[in-house]
Amino acid sequence: MTREQRIGASVFLVLALVVWIGYALWPVPSPDLSSLPAPGPPKRHRTWEERRDSMRHADSLRYALWAAEREQRYDSFRLADSLRRSEWKRLRQQQYDSFRLADSLWRDSVGWSFAAHPKRDTVLDLNRCDTAELQLIRGIGPFTARRIVQYREALGGYYSPEQLKDEALLSTPGSQFLAPNGHDYFATIDSLLLHFTADPADVQMIRVNTADIETLNRHPYLRYAQAKAIYTLRRKKIRLSAVDDLRALPELPDSILRKIAPYLSFE
Repeated sequence: MTREQRIGASVFLVLALVVWIGYALWPVPSPDLSSLPAPGPPKRHRTWEERRDSMRHADSLRYALWAAEREQRYDSFRLADSLRRSEWKRLRQQQYDSFRLADSLWRDSVGWSFAAHPKRDTVLDLNRCDTAELQLIRGIGPFTARRIVQYREALGGYYSPEQLKDEALLSTPGSQFLAPNGHDYFATIDSLLLHFTADPADVQMIRVNTADIETLNRHPYLRYAQAKAIYTLRRKKIRLSAVDDLRALPELPDSILRKIAPYLSFE
């Protein structure tokens, strides 16, 4: 070994000794691991939890959608049932009124009435008599008298006693009722007409050129489609002058025009 090699080896040994002595005397402090975040679960566990939360969220959305559809179907069924019940109640009330009117006429005609005044033959003005006066006529009881007065208010007055045959008043077709035993009784509607008169001057007129659809539809002789047709024709022509102007409407046949004409004013 040459002299330079011996010198280099000695320097290396001296440096190594100094480093060892320094490491022994001044140790390096260990890092503080308490501030580091705790290690999370393995990746496979974290993926399963995400999938589980996603499935739970999707399931909650499906349940909310199912609940909304179920509530909608229930509301639809409830509305249909309500409409059926309303129609059934209306038909039942109409049938009950028809039977009650027939029974009232029959009971009063055979003397089974409990009117406050004795019956007598008289002639009454349909537009000016009240329920008490109507019950003085044989064949009319309290229920029938109220129906006649209520129908007079709806019409705006009677222009003829023949209007007592209207189906809207009787709630059943025909002018002859049957007694409970199935036989015709003697007090028919035709015989009752002999006790009444009606002055057309007392009728409340409808001003066609100023009336709206609701006013026209309020009359028992006009349905909504017919009232709307009259109103539309008036709007097109600006002014109607006579009933003949309404004959062009297909919604108003001659039978309806004859009945409603006494109530129409073209002023």
